[in-house]
Amino acid sequence: MKGYEHLPGFEHLYLEDSWVLGVHESADELRFDVEAVLTEDHPNWHPRKVDEAYAYKRLAVVFLRPREVTWLERMTGPPAVDASGEIDYGNIDVFRWDGDLFDLQGDWGHVRVVGDRPVIADVE
Repeated sequence: MKGYEHLPGFEHLYLEDSWVLGVHESADELRFDVEAVLTEDHPNWHPRKVDEAYAYKRLAVVFLRPREVTWLERMTGPPAVDASGEIDYGNIDVFRWDGDLFDLQGDWGHVRVVGDRPVIADVE
């Protein structure tokens, strides 16, 4: 399996240090709202703020109309709350793919998705 950095639109993100702010599932999509770390080659990269380790941007990783979503594990306890009071579900520690199979893992759970490649969407 290949890493997410080989997916179009993901090559300039560093998800292992990004923060998952929410996971939303419906019949039409599986969406991860993320405070994403941008690498210096990302078009929206900016110098990091004094109190931050990286340059961040809120975005969503969206699987549109997945054919199959299989949860192998789900977070059982409450999410963490960070210093600013925001909910934090941890990171996307693993994000691998092969063809139409995507495998994602983190403190929030472990899910396998069969479907089209995910897209990046802006979050206000």
